[in-house]
Amino acid sequence: MRSFKDMAFKTLSSDSQSIEALIKGFANRSENKSFLISNVTENFLAIRPSGNPITAEDLVGMYNNADLVVEVSELVKIHRLEANADWGFAAFTLKEQFSYKGENNNDLSSYSMIFQKRDGAWKISWMQRSSGTTDLSTWN
Repeated sequence: MRSFKDMAFKTLSSDSQSIEALIKGFANRSENKSFLISNVTENFLAIRPSGNPITAEDLVGMYNNADLVVEVSELVKIHRLEANADWGFAAFTLKEQFSYKGENNNDLSSYSMIFQKRDGAWKISWMQRSSGTTDLSTWN
């Protein structure tokens, strides 16, 4: 017979895996620019490096803008991931190579996301992206 602690760990492990899958799906913007639309809460906001918030719909619209060409968007490392019964948090780094109106960018950006479980499914409820290049050694 499994203990409560074993069952709770299994649930958290499953929840962590679900959250990790959301992070990987988001990171794959060069393949799936509209991922956010079906994977966010109704009150989702993202805080851009400028400090200005943006909705999922507007962010996807930005990704689909012909002036923005995403060449690489890949997960480098998840630095921290925590999950509770109905909320979670993650901090991670993405490698992002893109051009906007012909200006090339090669970023190593840090992200933080807050997740909520809604009707048994994990959704992204909040996101913030750093600008520039992250020093990965600071995460140790």
